[in-house]
Amino acid sequence: MEEILLEEIRKLILPVLSQRGIELIELLMRRERGRSVLRFLVDKSGGITLDDCARLNQEIGRILDEQNIIQQSYVLEVSSPGLDRPLKSTRDFERAMEKPVRIVLHKPVHKQNVWTGFLDAVDQASIVIRTEKQQRLQIARQDIARANLEVEA
Repeated sequence: MEEILLEEIRKLILPVLSQRGIELIELLMRRERGRSVLRFLVDKSGGITLDDCARLNQEIGRILDEQNIIQQSYVLEVSSPGLDRPLKSTRDFERAMEKPVRIVLHKPVHKQNVWTGFLDAVDQASIVIRTEKQQRLQIARQDIARANLEVEA
């Protein structure tokens, strides 16, 4: 049921974001501290600003209220994906080329579920990371549970 609602919201809001040159990175609805939170992670070329997020929050909130597709009370959050942004789409991975990444796998590869390294290659089916030991590791995209940019210290 929640997936259907998120898909309806996505279809409603994507044209608005697209008109503004803003990309939807992730759309989530979660229970946090006893309340429903609808979270949009967005970005744009050159980076998303706090003012952009505030304007989008108002606009998205107005659209969702007008369409009345969410039947429960919720908190709306529009924010940047952050420095450790999730990598989901091929485009996300392509933007992360040669940057440090952290990959969590559904099942271990070489007895390890979590890998960090620099992203060397990506296509629709797999990614290749170069570990700190300069080992090149090819990972099937379907085996990735979660992938994020790794924040460099």
